[in-house]
Amino acid sequence: MRPRLFVLPLVAAAAAFAIWKCSPAAPHAPACTWRTGTGTAIQQGANFDKLAPESPVRLSVHHDAPLHLYVFSHSTEDGTLLLFPSPKVQSDCRNPLPAGQTVLPGSFDGKELAWTTRSGILAGTTFLAIASREPLAELDALLPVVRQWSNSVFPDRSMQVTNPGAGADLLGKPRSGWPEPMLQRASEALRERTDPNGPMLELAGRDSAWASAWNVLERR
Repeated sequence: MRPRLFVLPLVAAAAAFAIWKCSPAAPHAPACTWRTGTGTAIQQGANFDKLAPESPVRLSVHHDAPLHLYVFSHSTEDGTLLLFPSPKVQSDCRNPLPAGQTVLPGSFDGKELAWTTRSGILAGTTFLAIASREPLAELDALLPVVRQWSNSVFPDRSMQVTNPGAGADLLGKPRSGWPEPMLQRASEALRERTDPNGPMLELAGRDSAWASAWNVLERR
């Protein structure tokens, strides 16, 4: 028996193990939980929830490294709305989010903030979150040109939907599709997912980028 026949495979195995140990670990997918309600009166969202108009909506995200997050909603009547990071929302949450758990849209001056469902939405609304380890240029370009949530309109800092800045070439208008192909592809990829909560879905063709979607209906 030749000892060399055993030594060579052992050396190769040891080298492979060393390479594996030294390689950076693949990032874990962030996890999302869509919520209705505020304070302690919260409920985890379920796909195609029937919600009363103006129901408070929040998003809990858990991630193991700093994260850039983009949150939009889309409906036929409203078109595409920017929820986060809206330049018109003053909040303690901003990109990049630190590692750990973050509940969006955060708080301002000690007051918990929340988006709300809209009224008069006949066919339903899709809430869509895109997460990435790095900024996404395509989505950053949308921030100043779509309608967006704001708490800067009224003195009580209530959350309202406003138009973008003066002179902006408005995208995502009512009765139009998603204004960015990445959003359209993410929405289509998540269409058959029955549970909107849990690990986000990895985006095809994008490194360290994920998506989560939640569909809701208006209770009548």
